[in-house]
Amino acid sequence: MLPFHPLVSLSFSSGLHLRFPAFLITSPYFRFVALSSPGENGAPLLKGANMKRNRKILWLLLWALEGVILCCCPAYSWAKSAEDYTIESDGRFWRPRMDSTSKIWEANAGADLKTGEDLGMGERKNFSEGRVQVKFGQNHKLNLSYLPLKWGTDKVLTRPTEFSGANYQAGTRLQSKLDLQYYRAGYEYDFLAGASGFLGGAVDVLIADMKVGIKVPALSTEQREDRLAFIPMVGLIGCVSPVKWVNLTAKVSGLPLGDYGHAFDAEASLNFNPVSYLGISGGYRYFQTKARYDDNSVDFRFGGPFLNLNIRF
Repeated sequence: MLPFHPLVSLSFSSGLHLRFPAFLITSPYFRFVALSSPGENGAPLLKGANMKRNRKILWLLLWALEGVILCCCPAYSWAKSAEDYTIESDGRFWRPRMDSTSKIWEANAGADLKTGEDLGMGERKNFSEGRVQVKFGQNHKLNLSYLPLKWGTDKVLTRPTEFSGANYQAGTRLQSKLDLQYYRAGYEYDFLAGASGFLGGAVDVLIADMKVGIKVPALSTEQREDRLAFIPMVGLIGCVSPVKWVNLTAKVSGLPLGDYGHAFDAEASLNFNPVSYLGISGGYRYFQTKARYDDNSVDFRFGGPFLNLNIRF
């Protein structure tokens, strides 16, 4: 038995009325008929000096109506539930601004070094992140991600500072490099799951690989600092789906480590799933890692909007 087809009506000032099943609007033949239908005197409906403008307006209206029908009519919607997959691969475009402070001591000498103010790394930059999620059953998920962040600047200091035992006076030209690589692996369990969304908990291990280099061209000297840190994190993740093809997702994770620092990661996004196995999302993320070791400390804070493309299998 054929599925029910909702009817769509279009009326024009010329007195023309069109009434047809909704699926016909997706047909190129329909668009041809609509654009060439005669008016009351037998002439083409769209004519005169404003013909091109009127045609463009009608084309836009037809495409908009088609989109509404395809997304809202169950018989013709290609949308899929965001949780209908086994493997999900994400490609993320992130544009954060960094606000960071570090203090590296050497021979009882050290001072706060601000990457934005002192080294000129405070501007927003574009980065890419890769994520993979493997789903086991309905409630178990394995998450993997890789996020590389790199900066390189050439700046004249406006105030004296110290780094790794070396003193740099105001007016000194510094060539600086910062290379941060974050590897993340975790397990997620959704203890509440249904057609309208889910709520779950996550346990992650964050590996932070930091490399900092400061070079003074006038003196042909260079200072480097390399560190590797393993940071455990726990968190909550939730998703609400008001309709099948749209959902709101939020995740918060982190862990205080007392005198050793802490990690905090929070993001929220609006996700669209227009066709099978494909999703598009946009949102905002704030990410901070703070660590102390010996008398040294590093504090990296990032915040900015992101766009995401999801491919599901």
